[in-house]
Amino acid sequence: MSKYLIVGQGLAGTLLAFSLLEKGEEVLIADDYKHASASQVAAGMWNPVTFKRLAASWLAKEMLEEMNLTFRKLEDQLQTKFFHVLPVARIFNSIQDANFWDEKSDHPEVGRYLSARSNKSVQENFNSPFGNSEVNECGWLNVPLFREAARNYFIQHGNFIEDTVNEKEVEFIESSVVWKASTFDKLILCNGIGVNQWKGLEHLDLIPNHGQVLDLKIENLELDAIVNFGQFLLPYGNNKFRLGATYNWNEVPDEPTDEAKEFLLAELKQRIDKYIVVESQKTGFRPTTRDRRPIIGFAKENEMLAVFGGLGSKGVLLAPYFSKLFATGLTEGTSIPKEVSAARF
Repeated sequence: MSKYLIVGQGLAGTLLAFSLLEKGEEVLIADDYKHASASQVAAGMWNPVTFKRLAASWLAKEMLEEMNLTFRKLEDQLQTKFFHVLPVARIFNSIQDANFWDEKSDHPEVGRYLSARSNKSVQENFNSPFGNSEVNECGWLNVPLFREAARNYFIQHGNFIEDTVNEKEVEFIESSVVWKASTFDKLILCNGIGVNQWKGLEHLDLIPNHGQVLDLKIENLELDAIVNFGQFLLPYGNNKFRLGATYNWNEVPDEPTDEAKEFLLAELKQRIDKYIVVESQKTGFRPTTRDRRPIIGFAKENEMLAVFGGLGSKGVLLAPYFSKLFATGLTEGTSIPKEVSAARF
């Protein structure tokens, strides 16, 4: 049995912890709950299709299988409902878009996810002269509720501490990691954009992508699908919705901006004629990479310091599959695929 210190209780840290615990390992997660993580504001949607090219996402079939298995099992374990299957209705911007959808529906790889069915609730409520079609095998994870339920579980089992792991307080002594008088075999950073501030990980191509979302109340709007029209509108029920999201690759402070709010509302108001109440505006940083692949592996010249991150906007789909893969690598010594290995940088 090995002992792991995991820094960060976002999707990556939470799921890696569960994967290691399932293998009988000892785990302590440390999170100060103060940083602007993507998990704090994520809509938690998954979608196996890339709309720009109408192609199946990388490893879509394998990741969908693992995601469904993982979250349904965790719902039972945590006695909480946070995993919701819901189609995505894609609104077409032109007749060419609709025809391209029909063409791609016959493709053997992506066609299984593209339905010929249009969503009635979207067609009735949205300005969509060219129609819409649904994507199958989509949905959303209530990320804050999942994190809270997992955190409570970890606390009850002695696997969580609310604290900051400062690099200056960590010592690597021979084959051990020492932090605040506790000893571990490995320290694994799952703290998003904070990863490449650590010695040996500065070279990682981890890019902060700032995103903003709005939580709305829209009376007399009932939807049975997530709506995609360039932006997304996610129905939570009881006339509550999340609208998003913006993407900003530039260095910006983690603050809500009027510019983002006005942009998102303008996009939505082009599609619906409803009275919209903005209840809150949230922000956070997505940890992304240029090649859109996760980062898994060890620091240069330090096999006691590891990283699991770079999940970007597809964290719900990616995290279950790759947390299991990394846990197997840590406990059984299997190699990390080069597409996601930290050694590729």
